[in-house]
Amino acid sequence: MLETLKVMGFSEKDLTTKEVPLVGFSGETKHSLGEIVIPTYAKGVNKQVRPWIHEMKAVPSTYHQCLKFPTPWGVQEIRGDQEEAKNCYKIALKPTARPPA
Repeated sequence: MLETLKVMGFSEKDLTTKEVPLVGFSGETKHSLGEIVIPTYAKGVNKQVRPWIHEMKAVPSTYHQCLKFPTPWGVQEIRGDQEEAKNCYKIALKPTARPPA
């Protein structure tokens, strides 16, 4: 997962330590390494937030690979890239060494 941070232009020092359990659709549980503040610009809206989906009042659809959210200009939509999503998923599946607790 730290490899993904580097690909996105972040380093381990940008990560705020906060382990959160994440439950997958099949019921498996993973733990996050932490949180990171990502500057986000989407369709005219610029935010620096951690819980971006909640802050933007966005409605994501993983099935349709899109995200819709209200703006002063109406509801905006961001569509995903299926090939890029596959690449991110492959990186996320790579085993990582967990630091000692």
